[in-house]
Amino acid sequence: MSLCDSDKTNQIENMTEYVDVEAELDSIELLGMIKQLIYTGGTNDLNKCHNRAMAHLNLMNLHQNRFQDIQEFCDQYITLKKVCVELGVRFGRCKESALAILKEKGTTEPSKEDINKTLDKLEEEHHVIIFIYKASNK
Repeated sequence: MSLCDSDKTNQIENMTEYVDVEAELDSIELLGMIKQLIYTGGTNDLNKCHNRAMAHLNLMNLHQNRFQDIQEFCDQYITLKKVCVELGVRFGRCKESALAILKEKGTTEPSKEDINKTLDKLEEEHHVIIFIYKASNK
């Protein structure tokens, strides 16, 4: 916690689980608490809508800098994507699109598993397209 500012340190120390974590010297659990605080902006759901909107905005505003290494930009993008996943922000998950793709493949009555697999694939393709555009617009 030495890398946290005083505000974050106070927030972590005020979490109900902190006493147990400190007593057990569980550094992994402490890192999980810090991750929760950073990703969600707190331990409660009061800021959930705001945090989701900010994560989406940060992801959409991310662009590769002129002399930035592509791997560094990729790491930034993946980090923001993980924040969105952690907050439950999903992109490119249109059920109608998934059903249309399955219909093109000849599946007339898809199962929920088929639909979910197709939605996952659509979401991944969505992120690939966004990443390519953001990385190539220097």
